[in-house]
Amino acid sequence: MGYTIMSSMLKISLTVAVLLTISGCATQSDWQAVGGSKGDAVVRLSYELGALDSHAPEENDGIKLAKQRCGYWGFSGAKAFDVETRTCADEQCRSYIITKEYQCVD
Repeated sequence: MGYTIMSSMLKISLTVAVLLTISGCATQSDWQAVGGSKGDAVVRLSYELGALDSHAPEENDGIKLAKQRCGYWGFSGAKAFDVETRTCADEQCRSYIITKEYQCVD
């Protein structure tokens, strides 16, 4: 009976350890302004996405943030460029930084 209890506790401990490890790889963040150029009327936004994640922030949230940032420079709107870049956030590529640029428009 003692062996069964120890075996069950070991299984539970291993399961918890695996879940904690996996959840540590699940990185999700919202759009954040990371750069831009008032002269070029371009805002650069990014977010971090874990290698195991499939859900990215809503594109509309990126447009809203870009429009807000462009508004600080006197523009009334923002339009997303079609291209985004994806770079490893760490040496093992456990997460990625996704960056997208937006053109400020009137």
